[in-house]
Amino acid sequence: MKPFTPPLAVVTRLLLALCVAVQVIATVGGHDFGIWMIDNFGLVPARLSHSLGIGAAKLLPGIVPAPLTLLTSMFLHGGWMHLLLNMLFLAWVGRYVEWVVGRWRFLALYLLGGIAGGLLQVAVDPGSPAPVVGASGAIAAVFGAYAVLFARSRVSARKILGISISSDALTALWYAAVWIGLQLLTALAFNTGPFQVAIWTHIGGFVTGLLFAQPFVRGPQIDPRV
Repeated sequence: MKPFTPPLAVVTRLLLALCVAVQVIATVGGHDFGIWMIDNFGLVPARLSHSLGIGAAKLLPGIVPAPLTLLTSMFLHGGWMHLLLNMLFLAWVGRYVEWVVGRWRFLALYLLGGIAGGLLQVAVDPGSPAPVVGASGAIAAVFGAYAVLFARSRVSARKILGISISSDALTALWYAAVWIGLQLLTALAFNTGPFQVAIWTHIGGFVTGLLFAQPFVRGPQIDPRV
């Protein structure tokens, strides 16, 4: 029997549409308007850290409070290619995770992953004046949840330093190690010029997905075609 593929779910569709709509607005407004949107609604680590009283750098305030940019930055992207790559991943794994955890838990997981990724990026580089934009942290959380919920365990439970670790936990840790390794390689490849990858947003989001996937599950799901 052909594996069941859930339809593109409601919240996943809305998130896709919202991100695309924001990019259309930025494009129609022109280059300068797009830069203005990123400067004001993007997550600027130095601005946020200063607003929280943990950073020395003081920048001109944006039109929204700095903590709010942890949310607004998720819906901005640095161009159509950036948007396309993120939306492809969201469409691919979002439908499965939303099918399992439900609409509202999926939305909470998405936003929580984006916020956690943004906070980790700020913690690692609190003085950076470069805006961070994109849904990468949120989508990384969805991808992390997908790894926990749908990956088939190929390792056996074992003891490490005298601590018993289940096969599911080891599988999740393996996915986390691979994901973090890929992000670090990406940073080495691309973070050498004007184009910068906010690597810690990906890592923070992915780890959030690993941690919250099981608590967010609403119950066992059954393939409706069985």
